[in-house]
This record gives sequence, C-alpha cells and structure tokens, in this order.
Amino acid sequence: MVHDTLVFTANPLTRAVPQDSDPDWLTASLNDLRGRYLILRDLEVLVTRGKRPKLVWCSLNQLPVLDSGPILLGVDAGVPHFAVALDSEPVEGIAPNMEYVDVRSVSSLLTIGEAAIVAQARSMAAWHARSRFCSNCGKSTISIEGGGRRECKACNERYYPRVDPSIIVLVEREDHILLVGRVGGPDRRRSCVAGFVEPGESIEEAVGREVFEETGVHINQVQYRYSQPWPFPSVLMIGCRALASSSDISVDGVEIGHADWYGRAQVLDALAGKSDELVVPEPIAIAHHLIRDWATLVQ
Repeated sequence: MVHDTLVFTANPLTRAVPQDSDPDWLTASLNDLRGRYLILRDLEVLVTRGKRPKLVWCSLNQLPVLDSGPILLGVDAGVPHFAVALDSEPVEGIAPNMEYVDVRSVSSLLTIGEAAIVAQARSMAAWHARSRFCSNCGKSTISIEGGGRRECKACNERYYPRVDPSIIVLVEREDHILLVGRVGGPDRRRSCVAGFVEPGESIEEAVGREVFEETGVHINQVQYRYSQPWPFPSVLMIGCRALASSSDISVDGVEIGHADWYGRAQVLDALAGKSDELVVPEPIAIAHHLIRDWATLVQ
C-alpha cells in the first residue's frame, strides 16, 4: 500500500473529454477567455520566484505570438487548460518575480497537483519537439486534435504520444536489500536497479534481466507495487519488489560501478540523513518510496 502520493501523480485535470477530437469544441476552447495557459521554454516551466513557487497560468489575452499550437492538457470545472511551448524570451507582465525553472528541481516545491500537470505538459512538449518530421516519408508533421496527435499531410501517417516503460525494482534477501551505484555517480549514493523494458518482454522478465545484467543476482517472486510518470522526457516507472535467489554480486563496471546488500538499520539511518556510508534517492523518485516502504515494513 502506498502511504503517500508519488510526485508527478494525482493530476487534477480531467483528460478524457469526449469532445477533444471535435474541431468545433477545440476551436471554442481555444477562444474561451476563461482558458488557462501554462508556459514552457526549452522544457522549463514558468513559475513565481520564492520558497514556495507556483505555476504561472496565462490568459488568452496575455499570450505572446506562439511558436506552435497550444497543447490541451484537460479541463477543470469546464475550464480548458493548455500548455504552450515557446522558443522566445520570457513572457513579461503576467506575474511579478517570475522565472523559467527546470522541472526536476521545482517539482518537489509545487503542490502535488501542480507537479502532475507540469509532468504532463513537459512530456507532451518534449514529444512534439521530437516528432516534427514523419518517420515514414520524412516530410513535416503538424499538430492536430488539440496537440494530442501529429499527422503528416504528405502520406497521412499519424503519430501518438509515446511513453517508454521502465522497471525499477527493490530486491530483498534475508532482511537486506540490493542497492546499486552508477559509474561516475556520487560515492555514497545508491538506488534500486532500473532499466527499460525491451520489445517482446514482460515486466517480470525485464526485472529479472535487468537485475542479473547489472548485479549478477538471480531473482524470483516479482511483485508489482506502484508506478510513477517520469517526464524526462516521458517514462513510466513501474515499481516492483522481488526476492533474490542468489546473493553473490558481480557488476560490469561500465554502467554499474557499485552494488551491495544493505540492512534495515543502515537504510533507516540513510533515510533520516544520519548515515556516513549511504545516501538514498530523494522523495521525488519512486526509488525512495520503494526503499522507505521496505525499511518501515509497509507491505
């Protein structure tokens, strides 16, 4: 059971709008003076400055000349919400003391709902930026259906937003967990084994392959726990727990430089920031929640 909400989840906007593929409804929404527009520039989001930043929402009348069409995020109480990706300089006069900031750094300072909206907006903006040309014929694509699709007018090929599934797994053995450190990463920082699901692979198979490839450990009894959208650029982190059937560790030294078994007392100290030998991920990451749930006996 998840005992708190993961960052980038719990989006308050209603995405499943029956009319979102209706051109007339989309036109009316774009002309709706109640509409709210979230500004991104180079995938950074516009927020107010301060210890508790807030998203800066523009009205239709405040929008500058757009480099690309707005992306419909959803509606809230009938009010359409959009994301707008700019290549131009900061928007002036919308809010005092505002700035563009990196989504990763600001998300933990936003409310849960705002962070989830930003995750959606950043992922969609990144997808549009990477999908400007048709992979079938090489011609330019255009945004359609409120930014929910792209289409090539030359060959009529349609493109849909892509999400890449990635597993992240907490491996347990005899009251210890397996944590790894990346080559070139901070000396004491450790996290869970993670990796992308490959074509033709189930979640369970991906977990077993990644754990063995990165550490040489064999696992069984894979159990799904929870998932988290990770908008860098658009990954779905699939959190799992598994039991190890072997204990010997062998790292490749290329991707993973360190791996070891850690006991509960060590992990609790690290979660409390009291360890001189172990640093675990911050709460923004799903790995933190997997580790904390195990350390505090949440099943």
